[in-house]
Amino acid sequence: MGKKHYQGIRAFDPEGRIGLRNPERGFRTEGKIADQPGSKLGLPASLTGLIGPGYSDDAWIYDARKFEPFGLTLVQGYCYLDQFTDRPISKQKLAALESNLNLLRRNGLKVVLRFAYEGVDGQHDVGPTPDRILSHLDQLEPVIRRNVDVIHVLQAGLVGIWGEWHCSAHNIQEDPLALSRIMKRLLQALPRSRMTQVRKPDYKRWVLSEAPLRPFSKLDSATAFNGSPVARIGLHNDGFLSGKNNDGFTWPEPPYYANPGNPEFDYFTDESPYLANDGELYWHMKIGKIDGWKAAVRLRLHHYTSLSLAHSYSLRVGDPYCLDAWMTQNVTLAQVRRDKMPASDGYFKDPQEKTVPRSAFDYIRDHLGYRLELQEASFPTVVRPGGTLSMEARLINRGFSTPVNPRRISFVLIHQDTGKIHEFTTDIDIRKWQPFEPGDRSYKPLTHTIRLPRVKLPATLRPGPYQIGLWLAAPEPSIRLDPHYAVRLANRDILWWTNRNGQYGINVLGTLTCQAR
Repeated sequence: MGKKHYQGIRAFDPEGRIGLRNPERGFRTEGKIADQPGSKLGLPASLTGLIGPGYSDDAWIYDARKFEPFGLTLVQGYCYLDQFTDRPISKQKLAALESNLNLLRRNGLKVVLRFAYEGVDGQHDVGPTPDRILSHLDQLEPVIRRNVDVIHVLQAGLVGIWGEWHCSAHNIQEDPLALSRIMKRLLQALPRSRMTQVRKPDYKRWVLSEAPLRPFSKLDSATAFNGSPVARIGLHNDGFLSGKNNDGFTWPEPPYYANPGNPEFDYFTDESPYLANDGELYWHMKIGKIDGWKAAVRLRLHHYTSLSLAHSYSLRVGDPYCLDAWMTQNVTLAQVRRDKMPASDGYFKDPQEKTVPRSAFDYIRDHLGYRLELQEASFPTVVRPGGTLSMEARLINRGFSTPVNPRRISFVLIHQDTGKIHEFTTDIDIRKWQPFEPGDRSYKPLTHTIRLPRVKLPATLRPGPYQIGLWLAAPEPSIRLDPHYAVRLANRDILWWTNRNGQYGINVLGTLTCQAR
């Protein structure tokens, strides 16, 4: 049994200068999905100067290519249903939604999906009733179920301006029972393994306190990822660090604001390790308004999975704003150590092992969501057909959050001449790979072990050299072989392998030889 050690990615390694592309994490873009003639909703008038491709189906592909250096894999899609506030959703609209989701699948992307009926201020005099929303969810469920493989999270939406649960035409936001009924139906439309998100943490408590979803228990490591409503409702903070220290009204007003000691803030701090959480700045946040390092510390504290690349960024809103400033704001190793933030040993090193700064933008880009770095692996150097095989790997999650959706974790043997794959699946739940023990304010990195006990090899195993791989694949058959949906480890000395048809996406850990008896 041999043991091999691995190293993280340094600042000037090829993968260190760009975002490591991994599914269901990182920066995301924003746009309308399944848009059709007649919809009057979308951007407020103050944002009509937005540059770029605009809100069209092609925007997703444009963004995927343009922002590929940022490791882009997520888009936020607003599906506006304003034409159907008093009638069923048309077959054409449902077909357009399905077509758009297929487009994302063909291009290796996933969507943060939100349905909404009402738009900007002054345009919310017409909206759906709760019963109309429930009937629409009946129509939408088959489409959601068929395409859940490319839905990262389905935001609650549906009620009020932009689906943020305020200012609705029928004042649904003032009826917790109606909100609870809508939330229950939305969760039923999704598989139990998928999550939703609400605009404010207190909205979650509202819906869980009403009869349709009562009772609910505290969310902690014992109840996380068990499919219950409390384990499936995260936060989309659409005012991240904006406003007067209340994150755009995400948290209660004085004396609390967005600080520890605020009951809502602390409630979310305790729950956030086990949820999918998304954020966005206001559109036009001036340079210097939000410090990049302060943003990084908050993103880690609340385990953010994703953050909007569309807001307060010159390539979306014209003039330089916050994200542009983050690109030139230095972050040093001393800051990381002072604030006990995550980073691999080589993250601040150049190829000559000299310590160098990184930008706040790059640091956030690389640590949003999960960042899995292999530390060591143990495996044999020689096996025989019909013999046994055991392997073990240990890794650290350097990211802000755990992976939030299930994934298939396997060791594989790849015959180096034929490319034939032998897969050995484990029962590991990747959602439990926390970066640190929740509640531990020392933020000590946790080590996670993937163990393959003694398994019997096929008697027909072909002799010859094999590569040993770790395959963190999507569990859905529709995308399982697409490497865009497999997880790549953050190591400079691990090969990323695909077959001749561009399939799989396997992290190669080393080699062994199969010897004939």
